[in-house]
Amino acid sequence: MIVYGAKVLDTPTIIKAMQDKEKQNVRIKKLQDYYNGLHEICYRHYDDPTKPNNRIVVNYCKDIADFLTAYVCGVPVEYNATGKIADTLAYNDDAAEMQSVLRDMVVCGFAVELFYTDENGDARYNNIDPMESIIFMNDDLQGDIVGFVRMVKRDKELGGYNVTVYTATTEQEFIADDALGTLTATTEQVEHHFGDVPVVLYPNGDNMQGNFEQIIPLQDALNKVVSDSVNDWESFVDSYLVLEGMQGTTPEDIAQMKKDRVLLTDPDSKAYWLTKQADNARIKTMQDDLRRMILELGNIPDMQELSGLNTSGEAMRMKLTKTEIQASRLERIMTKGIQRKIELLYNILRLSDDHMEYMEVVPKFTRNFLINDVDTVLQSAEYLDDEYITEKILTMLGDSDKVQEVLRRKDAEAAERYTATE
Repeated sequence: MIVYGAKVLDTPTIIKAMQDKEKQNVRIKKLQDYYNGLHEICYRHYDDPTKPNNRIVVNYCKDIADFLTAYVCGVPVEYNATGKIADTLAYNDDAAEMQSVLRDMVVCGFAVELFYTDENGDARYNNIDPMESIIFMNDDLQGDIVGFVRMVKRDKELGGYNVTVYTATTEQEFIADDALGTLTATTEQVEHHFGDVPVVLYPNGDNMQGNFEQIIPLQDALNKVVSDSVNDWESFVDSYLVLEGMQGTTPEDIAQMKKDRVLLTDPDSKAYWLTKQADNARIKTMQDDLRRMILELGNIPDMQELSGLNTSGEAMRMKLTKTEIQASRLERIMTKGIQRKIELLYNILRLSDDHMEYMEVVPKFTRNFLINDVDTVLQSAEYLDDEYITEKILTMLGDSDKVQEVLRRKDAEAAERYTATE
């Protein structure tokens, strides 16, 4: 949550922000639940306990978040940094950290990194739960961060919240009660030496929406269609047997019939199952339509369409167009956050003037998808012994001059091997 225009982080301001944060967390908790598979269908109940009530989750929310995360950050972000900065990035396992940051961005709509120093005095940073994060910003055009509050719910036995308040120079610990009505300091202010509020915000656009947030109604509809299809099948299996013109049938007769697997009827009577007629074709069409709309609005490709090795490179690029647009937008946001991260590290490490400026440290993103790294694929393909697999992989890259050159070289090598064996 962002609070704009707060001039001083006094107790009333912090308490009001925490109360507003609790209300906003209802939305964030729902997004996290949908990523984890806890969808609305999971809580569906019927008054009749004997009625089939399958609650199946086909979790495209997780698919969307995981695909975008892997596509943008599956290949670790590279930096042109050296020395202390490079060592600090490695010490903090920045590759895994960036994946966590991006996952929170696409799930919750924003991510937050908090900086601190460990017991050895080394600079550390961690992605923290968006539900714990309150950022205070100027309401001018620059929108500088002027403060940060982290509120962590304590164990049920203790109650309340552990609250840490950060400014550009200090941090201080507090405890808030369950009702978020009081705030009691437990430590004195301590200087942190980061030279700024030690936090980085990664907002997923101006409205800070999760990437699957707008498709939740479609996700709920798909879960219902799939669950009710299974319910209909169970109802069909447990259909009622109608014995028409056989009013004298007793429970003993029915039990004997089930045992013998034989039913005797006279000419004026008949037996049949009472079932609901299901339009399977219509249900299948509805499932496919919902799935297609979810993937389109989630901006990820249909992997079933990309699974064929004979798909051309150009066709694959077309399928990934919307994904690439989203990935480029996410990359720009992360790049801006990374620049602030590097600045904070420069401040705490007290680097001298003979090092490169923090703005000169540039992150490099590489898409985690075969078709986007043509040169690497071509280089690898030249060393493959299996000619069939090589040809299939190269086919994915399209009919480019580079591909044709590799194919000609492979053909020449094969011809030389054949001549040598004669």
